[in-house]
Amino acid sequence: MLLVLAMLVLQSCKKEELFQPAAPQIVELAFSGTTSVPLEFVYDNVVVDTTVGQNNSLPNPFPLNIAKGDQKIYVRKKGETDILKTFTINPASFQQKFGVLYDDGKIYDNSISYNLAIHPVGKDVEIFIDGNMKVQTSYGGILDSKITIPIDQGQTRELTVKIKGEDEVILSRTIAEADSNKVLKFFLDGKKPVEEMVLPALKNPQGMSLTFQLHPDVEYGQTTFLGGDVDIVFYIRDLNTEEVTLLNPEVRVTVPQGQPFVTVELPPLPDSKMYTFDIFKKGTNEVVYRSNSPGYTVQPGLGKYGLVYFFKDLQFNYFLPGERLVCTLSVNEEFGGANFDEIYVTPKEFGLLTDYTNIR
Repeated sequence: MLLVLAMLVLQSCKKEELFQPAAPQIVELAFSGTTSVPLEFVYDNVVVDTTVGQNNSLPNPFPLNIAKGDQKIYVRKKGETDILKTFTINPASFQQKFGVLYDDGKIYDNSISYNLAIHPVGKDVEIFIDGNMKVQTSYGGILDSKITIPIDQGQTRELTVKIKGEDEVILSRTIAEADSNKVLKFFLDGKKPVEEMVLPALKNPQGMSLTFQLHPDVEYGQTTFLGGDVDIVFYIRDLNTEEVTLLNPEVRVTVPQGQPFVTVELPPLPDSKMYTFDIFKKGTNEVVYRSNSPGYTVQPGLGKYGLVYFFKDLQFNYFLPGERLVCTLSVNEEFGGANFDEIYVTPKEFGLLTDYTNIR
């Protein structure tokens, strides 16, 4: 009888041990990265944490008992069952760090930074990664920015550029991890992206060359450009006395109609001087604009109006010695004459493109 009772007690103890939970094995999980959608983190079929708030911030580091389960953490969209990413937990390490970078229905565990330096010259462009738009310009403005491109080890992604409202891809790049911190730079010449230009060397190391695209029409002006090939003749004007000097020898550069860029080298200038110019019919000193207003005539400014200036490095400059500049040139109108009935077409601004192309 005593032997039977002893056996019953031993069997009872063994049954109770089967219901004892496994000894805790705690690790700390930390997630870093970004997501545009709410996510939840699942272990052993239980949601153990979620993203937080309207910005879908990743959760703070949290402890997790991995004594049971398959020692894998699963990431999915909140409220859904499809798994976007699976991470294997290392039980030998207390701190576990994972990268979560959600992009268009997929989670990546790494990313690179990629730099954009884009001048659309009055148009707007859109930048796509694998066919999904990531960034665009606005109101024809310049895009100087750094974007994050999620990417897994050994993977490539496709960057493409389109002009807003058009389907044609004007530029494409295959992006790999090795492209981290590289720069994509270009400006638009019409619809063509210009990534590189070969420019002539300066004849005078202290001179300044302008490789420019002329925009001859005056927006909302009182004159009409007559078209054809034109000459631009440069003058020097004193900033203090307004005295005008025609260079000797004359600096005259021909701009053929329809040619995208021409280059002219200007001699060095003293600090008290600035350049200006007139636009003439090729080979003449005849103006190439007509007045749209009765009683007004278009006359050459002879260097008395307008000025050539640049904004570079947040500074206002009349001359940049030793530099080869790429730019657009637009024109303006000024009124004068004895009866204020004469119109002068003058330089308006040089929009610098130098920082948006590779110059050789």
